[in-house]
Parts: sequence; structure tokens; C-alpha cells
Amino acid sequence: MTVAVPAGSVPLSPVKQADFDGDGHPETLLLSGGRASVLSQGGVTWQSPATWQVVQAEITDLNHDEHPEVTLLVWRPFQPWPVDRWLPVGGRIASFHDSGGDSCHLILVGRVRGRYAEVWAGSAMSEPVRAFAAADLNGNGSQELVTLEGTYEESRSAPARALKVWEWNGFGFTIVSEVEGTFSQLAIVRTESGRILIQVP
Repeated sequence: MTVAVPAGSVPLSPVKQADFDGDGHPETLLLSGGRASVLSQGGVTWQSPATWQVVQAEITDLNHDEHPEVTLLVWRPFQPWPVDRWLPVGGRIASFHDSGGDSCHLILVGRVRGRYAEVWAGSAMSEPVRAFAAADLNGNGSQELVTLEGTYEESRSAPARALKVWEWNGFGFTIVSEVEGTFSQLAIVRTESGRILIQVP
């Protein structure tokens, strides 16, 4: 839930470096021109596919496996679930895309058996995410996912219509809190007492 932010609160900057491969040297996450890249000692060790439009990229541990992942907010061409191709009405996610045929996804990328790969990728979202943040909101040592979400009918630059907090359930994310309203920005701040709060100016 959003609350009034006390004076003296400090914004928390997203993490942009982590040691993904465990060699003692941190890699750097870069987002440029709609593509996310992981840089290691000056070279590109991973880059998002050209068909993805990456809107936001952060280093997180949202799946609580104690290894860093790159969390990506992605728009890409809509694809129905395989079983939906056989259904007469197009399936349960048939409308989860914009007028241009692109859908919104959250994707976690990390190291899998010595290489970068999708650790987890969500289906097309029913309500596209405008922005996200990762933070330990309840102080239990694990990150929650905070999203601002809109609609496919509106432009991607339109204000969000809902703020949601999600937690990892072992297979995906479950909503634990939701606030409806009009939101244009999202920030995570730490109060002088150490409490972590959501700020939506």
C-alpha cells in the first residue's frame, strides 16, 4: 500500500552490476535503443533478441534463488498458448495485445548451466506493465515485485491505472496487494528508520 513518504527518505537506485557467472568480476547491465545487454570486461556476453522492445531492465532476485537475474519489461509480437491455436474462439489470452499485435511480458534472464537463458518468462500479460520495481517491502529478506499497469487500448505512455505488489510463489507471481488510481511514476525509497516504501509521485 502506498503511504505518505516521510521527510528525509532516500530514493533507492536500481542495481546495474552483479557477478552473474561467479568469477569475482561484476557484469554491467545496459539498456540502449530498446535492447538490453550484459557487459563483461568491456565485451557483450548477452543481448536481448532484436524482436524484443525492452522498456526497462533491472538486476533483481525476484525468484528468490539467491542468484542475480536480469528482469526485463518486454513488448514483443503476440503469440497464443500452443493449445489456444486449436480453440474455436482463440483462447484465453487472445486479446492480450495492442492494436499493433504486440504483447507485454516480464522475463527473467540469468545463468543456466553456464550460459545466459530465460530463467522464467511470463505469458502475455492481461494488463500491460508501464513500470516495475523490485524491493523487500516486508523486511523478510526477499524481494517483491511492484508494477504499474495500464491497458492495451491506451498508448504505452498513458498513465497506469493500477499499482500492484506481487510475490514469488515458486512457479510465478501472485498478487498480494492492489491499489487502483492514476499513476505516472514509480520509485522505491528508504526512510530514516530503514523502512522501504513505494513512492508514486
